[in-house]
Amino acid sequence: MENENLAAVLHQFLLMLRDPVIYLAIDEKGGAFDEEESLHIRIAKARALMCVFKLEQSQNLAFLLNKELRDSSHPDLQVLNLLTLIRAHRLSGNTHSAASYAEEAIAVAGKCEHIMMKTMAECVQLSYLNSNAEELESRAPAIAEQLNRADHPFMRLYILDWLGLSYSTLNKYDLSLSYYSAAYDLCNQHGLSVASLELIFAILDCCAHLQKHEIGEEFYTLGNKLISHLRLHIFEVQLNFYYAGLKYALKDYKAAVLFFQKSSQALLASEVKMPKLLFEIYNNLAKALNRLKMQDQALHYQLLAEKLLQDNGDMVLKVNLNANIALSQIGLQRWDDAYRRLRDAERFYRQHRLLEPLIKVTGTLAFYYQKRKDYLRAYVMMRRLDDLKSKQLKELQQTRSRMSEGRLKQILDDSKAIKTKYNKLLYEVSKRQTERFTGSSNAARRVLDSAVLASLHRDASVLILGESGTGKEVLARMIHYGSPQKNWPFISVNCATISPSMFEIEFFGSAPGKLTGISEFRQGFLEQAGQGTLFLDEISEIPIDFQAKLLGAIDTMSFCPVGKEEKLPIRCKIIAATNRDVLEMFKSNSFRVDLLHRLNTLEINIPPLRDRQEDIPLLVDQFAHGFAREAGKRLPQIRDSFYERLSIYDFPGNVRELKNIIERIFILYYEPIWSADILDNIDAFRRNKHLGGSLIEHNIKDLDKERIMEALRKTGGKQKTAAKLLNMSESTLCRKIKRYGIK
Repeated sequence: MENENLAAVLHQFLLMLRDPVIYLAIDEKGGAFDEEESLHIRIAKARALMCVFKLEQSQNLAFLLNKELRDSSHPDLQVLNLLTLIRAHRLSGNTHSAASYAEEAIAVAGKCEHIMMKTMAECVQLSYLNSNAEELESRAPAIAEQLNRADHPFMRLYILDWLGLSYSTLNKYDLSLSYYSAAYDLCNQHGLSVASLELIFAILDCCAHLQKHEIGEEFYTLGNKLISHLRLHIFEVQLNFYYAGLKYALKDYKAAVLFFQKSSQALLASEVKMPKLLFEIYNNLAKALNRLKMQDQALHYQLLAEKLLQDNGDMVLKVNLNANIALSQIGLQRWDDAYRRLRDAERFYRQHRLLEPLIKVTGTLAFYYQKRKDYLRAYVMMRRLDDLKSKQLKELQQTRSRMSEGRLKQILDDSKAIKTKYNKLLYEVSKRQTERFTGSSNAARRVLDSAVLASLHRDASVLILGESGTGKEVLARMIHYGSPQKNWPFISVNCATISPSMFEIEFFGSAPGKLTGISEFRQGFLEQAGQGTLFLDEISEIPIDFQAKLLGAIDTMSFCPVGKEEKLPIRCKIIAATNRDVLEMFKSNSFRVDLLHRLNTLEINIPPLRDRQEDIPLLVDQFAHGFAREAGKRLPQIRDSFYERLSIYDFPGNVRELKNIIERIFILYYEPIWSADILDNIDAFRRNKHLGGSLIEHNIKDLDKERIMEALRKTGGKQKTAAKLLNMSESTLCRKIKRYGIK
């Protein structure tokens, strides 16, 4: 019975972690729930209140529940509720109460039936009750092995999160990032949005220590999306704080200052009281300002931080801040107060044998004497610093010899490396492709996320839908180069260019002989692709009779070359694309429903450029950089009016049309500064101006003729160059020259 109650509460926890705001709207007293269900919901609600930073309400509800559960026979439920109490008090800065409830949780866990509740209580003991680094490191591998026994996602999440935090505490950020990544992927599998968001903060912190800039940027974007989805803007405090930490680690101190300030403003604007977090923000903001030689502003925030510590009993924190304040005062030449603070800090660290901070403050004292031109004392401090570092090295060597590194269990299965693979994907695209699918809009991010998903599933076929020019082949290549097939061929086939009678030979290949009339063996597209990717563009052009044969081949994962009885296996990934409306294809009976179902295991719909106009500046920047390199020209300065003019155009040719416009300007109309006027050289925009903003095509023949004549003038009559400029084949250009009588 107790295990059933535990499972019921854990189920409520999963529901709550998907969206705590919605969960808090549940009326457990409304009569729809019995007494036991109501208890389970209240336990989850206490944690939900903590998740949305209503810390006082969370503590009050969890406190009442704890009194109620003490008198019941539900020790497992009491431990879960105590975990909420512990964390809520820790977030509000009340470490004494957190430790007190931790002791109670450990005592109650001894009565629990479920082994994982005892493991979770051990984690609490190691985190809150005066454990040292050696004990933490020695116990972590054993706790990691318990993951195999964690039969519920919440329990597994708790252990993974604890392992990430523990290795972060031990400065083993690579291991920490691995466990946090596994926890994040677990949250994604179960849709636990709030837990995902909290893990993003921890991952950003690891990225800062490991200098993993690109991964950090991706997670910052994901964090903003989750905050918007959950409608919990209080989380912007932590997201901006940890992102500022990433910028600081990358020595982008101006950006660090900006985001630390955003973090503090968000916290002060909220009703949430978290003095410890506000202290951390001010302290780190001051460090960044000091890096920018803005000591007066740094000192201002440090003194604000000092006020926050007045009622705090953490002497180490106070002394650390004292040393930081002294550093700002040295820059402002406030020698006496700086010296007093440094000496107080030095005495405290020596007395408590805190070697690492003692090394830092000794270095600061050496800097102090150097600034005061007291080089003899500065030299003495440097010698003392050298001795302390030698001592630190010996201690590290002794610690390493006493402790084994431990055997870390391989818990990060396929889901472990999702985000790493995402970044590898982007790297491969940039390395192997001259262009990539670009955009920061929500629509573009959905496309990119879908592409990452498609690249991670080797055997899943993909259908890409979108108008002409939206970048379907670019996205297909992106999927290929981010997948396990990346070292195999990418075969691109435009089905519209194949003669209806040749589809079977082109796809399946053919054997030599009288039947085929071919003198040598011919490989089809399926065989050419091998274990790579076969991209089928414009699949709506596949004849209906061949659709049946292609369906049979995909169903059996094999095919027979024409004129040959031996079957060959299909080993490639198939990505299909069309610019046609799928429903219209069904209505007109031009495409088989069963074949479409085989091709769209994953479906990606690329929106037209007119529906994601906020991506236009990014695309312009990408194309301008590329063409500037090709043409050997300086990157132009682009005025806002240029983008404003682009934004009122519908782009019927989508991204391809935008690329052609930028290329045409570079070749024919290049200027060092681009404003809206330069677009008057482009037919569509010139018509737009003459027609008062309308893009209705008038006198198409005359306009087309004028465009061709202009291109020929610019290229000195060279038809091949003019054809490229006009984005048409040379044969098409020749036909139009003849038709229009151009000489």
